[in-house]
Amino acid sequence: MVVSVNLGSIVYHVCESTPQITQAPFGWVLFVQQEMSSSATAILDRENDQVQKTLLYSLIPVVVAFSFIVFIFYRAKRESFFKQKETELKLNISEVEMKALRAQINPHFIFNCLNSIHHYMHQHDVKQAGEYLIKFSQLIRYVLESSSSRMVSLADDLEALKLYMELEQLRMQHAFDFEIITNSIQDLDSMLIPPMMMQPFVENSIWHGLSQRGTGGKIRITISKENEMIQCILEDNGKRNAKKNEDNVPATIKKTSMGMTLIKDRLEVVSQIYKTKADFRMEDCMNDPLPKEGTRIVLVLPFED
Repeated sequence: MVVSVNLGSIVYHVCESTPQITQAPFGWVLFVQQEMSSSATAILDRENDQVQKTLLYSLIPVVVAFSFIVFIFYRAKRESFFKQKETELKLNISEVEMKALRAQINPHFIFNCLNSIHHYMHQHDVKQAGEYLIKFSQLIRYVLESSSSRMVSLADDLEALKLYMELEQLRMQHAFDFEIITNSIQDLDSMLIPPMMMQPFVENSIWHGLSQRGTGGKIRITISKENEMIQCILEDNGKRNAKKNEDNVPATIKKTSMGMTLIKDRLEVVSQIYKTKADFRMEDCMNDPLPKEGTRIVLVLPFED
């Protein structure tokens, strides 16, 4: 009994204590594993937080730099937009000024032509006066049509200039001849220039140079393309006895102050519109290597193809 009990108790003890002996190390391992797993998770969480913070801190300069770049582009585009609007406004103002100057030149020009007709009709027969009026009407038509145009073809402008010189030839009984040279320019129709820019210089040459000479007068106009500009050289052999001023401009030019002042104003406006230097200079042919009577005008104008 005792043995059996003892045996039973032993068996029982063994049966009861064996699991304790065998279960105790396994539970400890599980506990350690759980603790290690928790520690590893905590470490990973802290590392993830640190990585996220590092990324966040590193992204802040990128975001700031990107925002700054976007702001710079926006500001540059905004300034470009306002500059474009300002330029367009200035161009519109310049074109209005140009039209106003052309409107002032046209009555001045027409008055001189009518004065020529009056002078001619008192000295010549009706048939020739009729021829004069036909040419005058063609010229007036061109003047009126070009008044509303910012640019005209070089061919049309030279044709109008030719008509004007023919009118003056009739008035002065062919006391002068003229020549227009355009050999260096192939297509006169496709080249556009500001209208009626050469006419005031030709008018001044006839009225204040050739008219002082009498017969044998000559006008030569040479048109060429120089450095992306149109160069018009007008030479005459007229007589000018007036003294020169400091600007090397004969005093006789000042007597035609209205026409020449307007042409100077027009050249300034043309320079503003095309952002280039439209200008003219006057030279005395007596200062040439081979001195001769006359004056040379060099006019430089922008053009469009």
